[in-house]
Amino acid sequence: MGVRGRFLLLLGLRWLATGLLMPVSLLLPLERGLTIAEIGIAMAAQGIVVIVMEVPSGALADSWGRRPVFIASGVAAIAAYALTLAAQSVLAFALAWGVSGLFRALDSGALESWFVDAENARGATSEVPSALATAGGVISAAIAIGSLISAGLLYVSPWSAGDSLAVPYVLAIAIVVVQIVAARLLMEPVARTEPTTAAAWRHTLATGVRVAFGRRLRLLTAAMLLCGVAVAGLEMLMPVRLAEFSTDTSAAGSVLGVVSSIAWGLAALGATVASRVLREVGPGVVAPVLAAAEALGLAVMAIAGGPVALVAGFWLCYLVHTSFGAAYNALVHDRVTEAHRATALSVTSMAFLGSASAGGVLLGIAAEELSAAWALAASSAVLLLAAVLVAGAARQRGVTVQR
Repeated sequence: MGVRGRFLLLLGLRWLATGLLMPVSLLLPLERGLTIAEIGIAMAAQGIVVIVMEVPSGALADSWGRRPVFIASGVAAIAAYALTLAAQSVLAFALAWGVSGLFRALDSGALESWFVDAENARGATSEVPSALATAGGVISAAIAIGSLISAGLLYVSPWSAGDSLAVPYVLAIAIVVVQIVAARLLMEPVARTEPTTAAAWRHTLATGVRVAFGRRLRLLTAAMLLCGVAVAGLEMLMPVRLAEFSTDTSAAGSVLGVVSSIAWGLAALGATVASRVLREVGPGVVAPVLAAAEALGLAVMAIAGGPVALVAGFWLCYLVHTSFGAAYNALVHDRVTEAHRATALSVTSMAFLGSASAGGVLLGIAAEELSAAWALAASSAVLLLAAVLVAGAARQRGVTVQR
């Protein structure tokens, strides 16, 4: 099997486990007695850990090696899933989500960096862009398949709602074990000529902050802060609103699994269409339009009087969400040189995750005090403001990018 095939196989295994858990990750704590606000607080632990560990874990992958860090991320994922299976309280779920944050930080970039290193080592640098585009389709497909499998498990499960919602976690643990074994066999170490030092960690973070909050990226970074809040609302409040139209949380989980599976298929479709549109229309036009379209989807979810309109709004959000991310990144790339590209993207990623964590808490409280519908309406307004900021950023001139 070639390097590209190994990369896509490992990527598919990694995201298949995530897809399994998407339909049940919020319904399980709800079934175990947590309120929406408590779930938001517990979820914040994941974002906090990712924010703290994202840049250090990237340096670890550079100095220690891609394969051991990717394997370590799998071990952390197993620990997080096992802790979730045992969790019964806010503190226990917060611990599980915190360990999940460690998994996500360790996982971030290690596998992809290994692939790029391996392709460069064999003189196939020109093949990297097309392979990474294919990887996006693999991720969406793996999540869709995982969500569909989860929905099927919940539909045929003979156990109680609480036990049924735990079954996808058991299967996810088994898949991650396979992923770890496959990584050990398939990820051949690639020699590193410039290991990262502690001084380089500090320099990378400091430079990234300066670039990300500098004149060229200030509006885009602010927009990403707002996007994090909106996406937190989309992910956290869709299961809650769907449960409002059902008396059985297990049945809601089954329906959400199918809905999520289709949503990820639409995300892949939207990304394919957007890749063609972006050849003709600049990202400065496409990005704010897609952000506004996603805000419209959130608004539809907020005012929905039944599951059909709710699902339609959810699907609209997913249809444009991945495409917006691609157009947004194109704007970022246009405003930085190669010397700061990865650092700037890392800091904007941290901005997104940090605001998503805080947004989860605030929107959870809003949903408790007002309703999930009002919290979704607030998410829509926040994302519409982000679209305005992106449009403003697009009017600024970028920099000449080194090729």
